Amino acid sequence: MNTIPWRTFWILLLAAASILLLLPRNVTQRVYDPVNGRMHDTVVRRVPIKLGLDLKGGVHMALEVDRSKQPNIDCADAIRRAERVVRTRLDEFGTSEPVVQVAGDCRLIVELPGVTDPARAKEIVQRTAFLEFRLTDSRDEFRRAIPAMDVALRKAGASLSRDAVAGLLGADSTIGTGIPLSSLLGAGQIPGEVLVAESNVPLVDSLLARPEVARLVPRGLELKWSSQSMSAGREPYRALYALTTRPIITGAELQEATATTDPMTNAPEVQFELSRTGGRRFGEVTSRNVGNHLAILLDGRVQGQPPGIDSRIDARGRIRMPGKSLEEASDLALVLRAGALPAPLHVVAEGTLGPSLGQDSIRDGVRASLLAVGFVLVVMGTYYGLSGLLAVAGLFLYMLYSLGGLAAFGFTLTLPGLAGFALSIGMAVDANVLIFERIREEMDAGKTVRTAVKEGFRHAMSAIVDSNVTTALTAAVLYAVGTESVQGFAITLLIGIGASMISAVFVTRTFFLVWLKRAPAMRRLKGFTLHLFANAKYDFVAMRRLAYGVTMAIIVPGLILLAARGVTYSIEFTGGTMLQVRTAAPVGTAVIRSALDRGGLGSAEIQSFGSDREYVIRARLAGESQTQAVTAAARTALDAGLGADRYVIVRSEGVGPKVGGELRQTALIAILFSFAATLIYLAVRFEWRFGLAAVIATAHDILATIAFIRYLDLEVSLVVVAALLTVLGYSLNDTIVIFDRVRENLRLNPRATFIDVLNRSINETLPRTILTGGMTLATALVLAFFAGEVIKPFALVMTFGIVVGTFSSVFVAAPVLIWIRRQQQLLVTC
Repeated sequence: MNTIPWRTFWILLLAAASILLLLPRNVTQRVYDPVNGRMHDTVVRRVPIKLGLDLKGGVHMALEVDRSKQPNIDCADAIRRAERVVRTRLDEFGTSEPVVQVAGDCRLIVELPGVTDPARAKEIVQRTAFLEFRLTDSRDEFRRAIPAMDVALRKAGASLSRDAVAGLLGADSTIGTGIPLSSLLGAGQIPGEVLVAESNVPLVDSLLARPEVARLVPRGLELKWSSQSMSAGREPYRALYALTTRPIITGAELQEATATTDPMTNAPEVQFELSRTGGRRFGEVTSRNVGNHLAILLDGRVQGQPPGIDSRIDARGRIRMPGKSLEEASDLALVLRAGALPAPLHVVAEGTLGPSLGQDSIRDGVRASLLAVGFVLVVMGTYYGLSGLLAVAGLFLYMLYSLGGLAAFGFTLTLPGLAGFALSIGMAVDANVLIFERIREEMDAGKTVRTAVKEGFRHAMSAIVDSNVTTALTAAVLYAVGTESVQGFAITLLIGIGASMISAVFVTRTFFLVWLKRAPAMRRLKGFTLHLFANAKYDFVAMRRLAYGVTMAIIVPGLILLAARGVTYSIEFTGGTMLQVRTAAPVGTAVIRSALDRGGLGSAEIQSFGSDREYVIRARLAGESQTQAVTAAARTALDAGLGADRYVIVRSEGVGPKVGGELRQTALIAILFSFAATLIYLAVRFEWRFGLAAVIATAHDILATIAFIRYLDLEVSLVVVAALLTVLGYSLNDTIVIFDRVRENLRLNPRATFIDVLNRSINETLPRTILTGGMTLATALVLAFFAGEVIKPFALVMTFGIVVGTFSSVFVAAPVLIWIRRQQQLLVTC
């Protein structure tokens, strides 16, 4: 008993450490002030467990280098440099704790919690921001080359035919046939400038790109369009500039950029300052070109009309932005300070979640967790009396240790993670039930309470370790191959496993030691009277044929249906766009369908989502670059059909088919790797026959669960795959507990027949099987009914998986083990 003070010390130390880790703390963070255009330090209150995007709301993007524009670029190097640039931009953007990390060799993951303007954030992340200063064609060499271009086009037979005009500009174009290129280019106001009607820009662009025209552009000159059109009379026009190919300087020489307003016109502008070397070079060139014009290019577009050079310009200058807002000027200054991206980035997957949906998820998840705790408390207290209440006290410490562990690792809590936490509460009592049932058996054998408690903890340890290790293997595979949400679920399971081991084996045992010290003469544990299936002697092995019939009735029709119709994959696996829409009043799917049909999205899928005011719209795509366009088209169609103020998009996701294919392959690898890792572990811990039987029984559970998914036509998403893998781990737990008892009984009763040992082992562990399965099943049902629509597919799969996993542990694993043993004996006989 002298260990009690030390045990108490460690329990309190862990509790105190967990509480300290969970306390919010003040940290200094550099933020950007758009008023003065400067970074400054500010103190912010940071919570230890951050909320993920699906709970807090925000923007998620997966970006890759656009190889179509730079096919020979070193992708790995470019994405690493892009990470630094994007991180700097977002730090100045003012986002609270943005996530920017490289995934694989060529993908960049960006997460922006709490961002309410996803379009602006995406523009800042994707903007190349390559800044150049060039001189205009002061000698008008390009204008003098235009007649030769007309001749070249005429000789090539490429003058403007009626069909070409109709194809490029539309059938209603007023441009006639046979008009030369020169007639489409109006005179500009400065040297090197020509003006083109906005409707003619695509046509002029295509003609200038023709080889016979491109080769006539004077050497040392390059043609660049202005960034925006201008009004002139009835039709807007866009300026085209002939500029020197070689820039005077680039944004690499930029040291500072600040958004401000012109005191004379009140128009926004960006004032910049160059480095000493850049300022000297700029001053030398501008002093030699007084009277000429200077073009400022950003990402290959001329910003405004190039101003005249009146005198030498050194290290300071400004970029005028007429027609723009001060916010746009601030964003431009931000990306200029952060530097240019090494290559253009395009979005291959994206998601946006409104904060209201995250708050709903938190409320539903907390409610489900409280209900799960309440159910476990009632069951343990009723069935095990005071011993059960000690376990519940240990369970509360388990929750504290789990949260402290999550805080220690800087965990980001996601919706699947919250569901995993609620589920782990039901699973955490498994070790306590194993221990209590062993204590009961020892007391039934006539041992004293003190000895029974000691032996109960000792005998249960093997099954506790084996079952937790197999679950940990599954969680490790989920973490290795999953996305952030699935990784959050895996981390919750892993930390929960460690915390449950501590609370059941160490904390609860300490409580028992204190109790026994205060009541040394106790002959029976108080309240330890209920005993389900006492002295059960069911012949489970004899029921195997009936069990096989039930199994075949579930699996075979499901697999036939699966072969005939396949499964419904989520857009995570197929690629596409998903919008969750919340309307101000019930409208019905027919109204939304009509709006989308008129907007050209007739193939989109629409379904109600939990209420008559929420709907999910899915458009499955084949092209990588279509997700943003479809999202915009859906918004336009809903604006027209419902009214812009009659709905909100609370969640949106877009995944390119390339990413979807990768995730589909990753999910398959995760399932196969889990099987392999489990088989190896069980073969080492038991023997190969036990391991093979356990894996076959688990494969049965996976097949039955897949059939269940097909029967309900559930959409297969990453969260559903996580549920499948969790079913795998849970099913193995139950089987391992039985096999551990089989191994023990074989050692204690070497003369008993193998079938008798199997039946006896299943009967002895039956109370644990029913209690643990019942509490975990109740938790899964609570999640299904109270944790919200997003997590419902996960909860439904877990509910069925718990039932089928318990069934297979009793009726499938043991008969399979008998069959394997007989086949081995036949081989030996032969």
